[in-house]
Amino acid sequence: MTLEEKLKRILDEKERLASEEAQARGEALAEIDRIDAEIAALEERKSLLEACLGLDDGSNRAGHGQIMQLCLKALSENGSGLSSGQIREAIALENTNLRLSSVPSTLSRLTSQGKIRRDQQGRYFLA
Repeated sequence: MTLEEKLKRILDEKERLASEEAQARGEALAEIDRIDAEIAALEERKSLLEACLGLDDGSNRAGHGQIMQLCLKALSENGSGLSSGQIREAIALENTNLRLSSVPSTLSRLTSQGKIRRDQQGRYFLA
């Protein structure tokens, strides 16, 4: 095998590995989104059960669309992108009594709607 053939084989293998890595990364990000949505659904179910049992008065629940607006506001105030946890923290700073369990599912919904985008590092940006 000539040197050129060896180098070509190595370059081909690097490209194949890069493609596999990108695919695995995409699958991992999709799994994170699925887990975030599952957590949000479970937390919502927990809240409903607590309310049915009289364990929660619901006074700290966000109004319809309020979490969405707060997420968009947090992103508009930070152009370098924020992770889901950073967005939750930013919202919590100004809304200490508000339940923020639906932030991950809200971010997923906003991404699906094209209002925000998510990079490969898991940071969100306004679209």
